[in-house]
This record gives sequence, structure tokens and C-alpha cells, in this order.
Amino acid sequence: MAPSLDILRIDPNGRVLWCGAVESFVAAKARIEKLALCLPGEYLIVDQDTGDRVLVMLLCAPSTQSEFEHTEKT
Repeated sequence: MAPSLDILRIDPNGRVLWCGAVESFVAAKARIEKLALCLPGEYLIVDQDTGDRVLVMLLCAPSTQSEFEHTEKT
């Protein structure tokens, strides 16, 4: 299966930075949790096939699974 979910980071200046592509939401979650260890903030998951978008905000590194929640789906 080819990666169909793009992971993007929205920096404090509003720029959108591509962080990679993965095959599943589970993989996207794991990648964002890893990225947030060094760069907490807003991340966007974009499905290349459907155009669906999920905005994820991690203001600090997650310590439990329950702290990772998506905040918006369009």
C-alpha cells in the first residue's frame, strides 16, 4: 500500500511544512507523537485520496494515549 496520508506541521508563523507521508491514521498518530517530542504544536493530516483533513494540536509531548485527540475533521 502506498502512503496516502500527508503529515504537515503548521509553524507559529502560519507556514505549512511537509513532514512526510504514511499509510494509515495509526502511523500518522505515531509519527506526530514522535515529532511533537521536539516540536509540539499544530499538525495536519491530509488524506490524498479523499481530501479529508484532520487538525491535531499537541502542545506538549503526549504521555498517554488519551492525550492525542484530533480536534477537527473537514
